[in-house]
Amino acid sequence: MIYGGGLESSSITRVQSGSTIDSALRLKVRGLEKKLAKLELKNQVLWELVRDALKITDADLGARMKEIDLRDGVEDGAITTVPLQCPQCNRVSSSQHWKCMYCGMDFEEGFY
Repeated sequence: MIYGGGLESSSITRVQSGSTIDSALRLKVRGLEKKLAKLELKNQVLWELVRDALKITDADLGARMKEIDLRDGVEDGAITTVPLQCPQCNRVSSSQHWKCMYCGMDFEEGFY
């Protein structure tokens, strides 16, 4: 019995399908790269406005970035959220916040 043209036909369909997926992914990546470039520009504009208005330095920005980066306990250049259980109300909050979202208890530095 022949189901859909045999092995050769199936291989060709997979190659064509893979090519279509590859093209779609390349388009998606290009779109994301454009969005990233716009975000980088907007971020630079905002930083310069804030820096000038508040009279802070690039060193101040770097120190604050390091402080925020270390909130999850790992200096990796990224904000990683980990679930935290509040010792006061026992509910789970995000490590992006310095306080419990439910009862308002302030978390101490190094709590997570």
